[in-house]
Amino acid sequence: MSALDPRILNLVTPPPSGEAPIPFERLVEAARAALPADMPTDPSKILVGLDLDGTVLLPTGASERVRSAIRAAGDAGMHAVIATGRSLEATAPVLDQLGDPSGWAVCSNGAVTAHFDSASPEGAEVCELRFFDPDGLIGLVAEHLPDAIFGVEVPGMFLVSGWFPPGELIEAHEVVPLDDLRGRRAIKVVVRAPHMSRPDFDSLLTAIGVPERWECSVGWTSWADVLPLGVSKASGLESLAERLGVPPSGTVTIGDGTNDVPMIRWANFGVVMGGASADIKAEGDHVTGAVENDGAAAVIRAVLEHCGVVER
Repeated sequence: MSALDPRILNLVTPPPSGEAPIPFERLVEAARAALPADMPTDPSKILVGLDLDGTVLLPTGASERVRSAIRAAGDAGMHAVIATGRSLEATAPVLDQLGDPSGWAVCSNGAVTAHFDSASPEGAEVCELRFFDPDGLIGLVAEHLPDAIFGVEVPGMFLVSGWFPPGELIEAHEVVPLDDLRGRRAIKVVVRAPHMSRPDFDSLLTAIGVPERWECSVGWTSWADVLPLGVSKASGLESLAERLGVPPSGTVTIGDGTNDVPMIRWANFGVVMGGASADIKAEGDHVTGAVENDGAAAVIRAVLEHCGVVER
């Protein structure tokens, strides 16, 4: 594999789960048996929403099996759509590494939907972009967590209240006074508390009511992505499915994190990676193998077999 863009190799991608090796064909067979009976057999009527970090990507990038599965889905006319918390700018190099530089992506946890086109000078056309006023959120969290670092995503970059731990914020960013952040129109807000454990951080945000007033997903560290209520990977994928003419019965999603739960619940076939926590696994229709066992590729293969594109 050639050298990877540093925006792919970053500390946002969780480490391997430690799941024991599972034969790939066993994972394919299990996924095929779990497919909904009403799933279309026309590949053009199927949308597969794929989380990136911990689902498609290991810290070293995507495996050849995963890349091949995504290419096969596209070749069959299926809509393989990246659905990620990453910004538009941090998603583009991953598509290149997957060998799919042209295609759809739902970025920033549903706030941005774009169509990438390697032949276009701009590289991507933004089709949906949602902003919100972060003032109330930043004020509330800063009052109860004065040491928190805030990052406000704006088009093309992040404005931050302080330096994030090295390697975590991979987009262009600029440190500005906290009050300047409160007056910006935000695509997404990141709250980071490096001095806190993840459980304590999650508990504090819950205690002060952040999840009640905003869409809030805490990652595998004390990092939270916050957006307006109703804006999620699910909302972005639902809008895109309507645009592409994909019926609800043709929706498949695969993920492993708290920000994937809305799309896992939304899809006709919501799949959770084997490396996910028990509470996230409980949300899915099916649990596949962990990222190191190519669980996402197994699900795509099962859907392709269901459509008769590849033989069992």
